[in-house]
Amino acid sequence: MTFDLIHIQLILMAMLVLGSIIIRIRGARSLQLTFNSALLLSIALIFLLMDILPVSGTYMNMINANQFSSFMGFLFAFGMLLFNLMAYSYSESYKDLALLADFSFIGMYLIASSVSLVTIFVGIELSSIPSIFMILLSKRSIEAAAKFFIMASISIAILSFAIVMLYGTSNTLALSKYGPGGIIAFVLFLFVAGLSFDASVFPFNVLIPDVYQGSGAYITGMLGGVNKKAGFAAFIQVLVLVFIAYKPAFEIVALLSLLTMLYGNVVALLQNNLKRLMAYSSISQAGYILIGIATATAQGIGASIFQVFAHMFLFIGTLALLAWLESRNRLEVDELIGLNNENRFAAFALSVFLLSLVGLPFTIGFVGKFLLFISAINSGLLWLAIAGIINSAISLFYYARIIMAVYANKAHARHLPIDSGVFAVVAVCLVVTIVFGVYPGPIIALADGAAQYLLP
Repeated sequence: MTFDLIHIQLILMAMLVLGSIIIRIRGARSLQLTFNSALLLSIALIFLLMDILPVSGTYMNMINANQFSSFMGFLFAFGMLLFNLMAYSYSESYKDLALLADFSFIGMYLIASSVSLVTIFVGIELSSIPSIFMILLSKRSIEAAAKFFIMASISIAILSFAIVMLYGTSNTLALSKYGPGGIIAFVLFLFVAGLSFDASVFPFNVLIPDVYQGSGAYITGMLGGVNKKAGFAAFIQVLVLVFIAYKPAFEIVALLSLLTMLYGNVVALLQNNLKRLMAYSSISQAGYILIGIATATAQGIGASIFQVFAHMFLFIGTLALLAWLESRNRLEVDELIGLNNENRFAAFALSVFLLSLVGLPFTIGFVGKFLLFISAINSGLLWLAIAGIINSAISLFYYARIIMAVYANKAHARHLPIDSGVFAVVAVCLVVTIVFGVYPGPIIALADGAAQYLLP
């Protein structure tokens, strides 16, 4: 059974890429959407089944199937499925975007199923390079693509140096505990810096708002909702599997968590452009995710993995609505005035997503933050939990601005129909937000299982 599922999963991913290439050459847009959606949904279900059973095994000493890789693989596949639905609605270059997204997905899976630092390096390259061209195709934004290229190049360069230094001192590239050494602090700094570009951790995220604002909203949804989660998959594995014995590593993560939350929330207060505001919101959410990692416990890592799951659906759901609004040239907070009069479903969904990001009870965002803060308190990081609560209160101010604009009255408002692809994405994200906010047990169990693999 283990052998069959692992090979079925790999065959489906090979079919996804090869089929997309063929359809790109000779097929229609609708066929590309149908094919990609069917394959990505099948892959996501296989990953979910492998996680529930659970299934473990290594293929060619390159790919390690385990509860962590299965959970993250499910997340990446489902996220890319939602991206395809958004891109089909708004991109004239959908077939090109779908093919590039498939290659990026393979890179993300390599990151999550890595057995060595080399696999992580290759996975980051394979997920980042297609994203550069996807940004270019979305709005022909050379500036946004160039800035993403600069960030990716710096990240890869620093990561390469870190891997070389680690190999020179430990004589291994495996994701295994790094023994104490004279340059361990320097190697740690290189890894944290290199991986923080991909995870949008302060202060390595300075160009992220420009990239998000300069890209099409559906591309922004992929960058913040899926690509960034692959960055956290790499961050978690390296910190936990390699540096778990080095306590200062997690003290540094705690400090970065505080600074990232504070930077993202404070600067977001000053924004009026919706995509730029959500970029800073995404940065602050990265700070919350770091809280669980800073605990260096299975409880904390599980909470971080749960929050990664929660934020993907909250961010993609929000950006799907912003893509719909962007197609009508409504890009600023003030331009949301009267949205409730124009489309009640869109207004309700956007409000739920934003309140969940704050931590509204009975939503998935509340569960994620509750788990993170409890894990911090149980690990003796009370100050970090209090900082997280304060930052959540700060975030309420800029989310409330949006919600107030949405529910402000607008004279002579006309009904605005929501596109079918966007409706499907928003509906799925809304169901996940509410259902797993009320009944989070299954996702908590899967996230804890992934954490138990990393920290048995």
